[in-house]
Amino acid sequence: MTNRVIDTKWRRVELVPMDAHCGDISLGLYHTKDGERDVGLVYSYSGRPEAAGRVSYVAEAMRVLGGLAPAEGNAALIHFSCGTWHPLAAKRLFLEATKHDPLQPLAPRPLAVPDTRTEQTIELEPIGSGAYRVRAEGGAADVPSRAPAIAAALAKLAELQTDEGNVVVFPCGRPHDALIALMLTRAQNLRAVLREEEMKASRGVLVAPSAQE
Repeated sequence: MTNRVIDTKWRRVELVPMDAHCGDISLGLYHTKDGERDVGLVYSYSGRPEAAGRVSYVAEAMRVLGGLAPAEGNAALIHFSCGTWHPLAAKRLFLEATKHDPLQPLAPRPLAVPDTRTEQTIELEPIGSGAYRVRAEGGAADVPSRAPAIAAALAKLAELQTDEGNVVVFPCGRPHDALIALMLTRAQNLRAVLREEEMKASRGVLVAPSAQE
């Protein structure tokens, strides 16, 4: 969807003012309530012919990387299969989708990753009802487990609830394996993520639609 205007029912969630993978066009993620369902829309004000394809690609990347529901009629629309809108997770998923190299294949991330700081393996164990237990396996015996820190970072990155035993829970009570696996890599370096967002906010994102010609 690359029409020159967007309906006022849509509220902007996030903006990438200059997309490095498509001639520095702007890309935005918008959200609205469509009846009983929350839906998102990837959108660009750019009039360039390649913008429509880029919008469709980013939406598809969000579906694959985040395990979102298939498109229905409009390739730019996205929604969570649980029917709930997860605002902070949607924002971070959108940013990750715009960063993904189009020359590389799209595939969900694994639920276990190596932690270079401790030589531990960080694993996410699905335990039902949208809950995941964070486990840290291996590493030196005298190195503290990174599981509590990773669980806290995941909770902050995606607005998850927390429980005892390094457990994080999606408020909708539904599983989101691909989405939390994507957040896992970012959770390993939460300070860098927050610093990047602070720098972006300090620069501002004022981009006139006329600059997209």
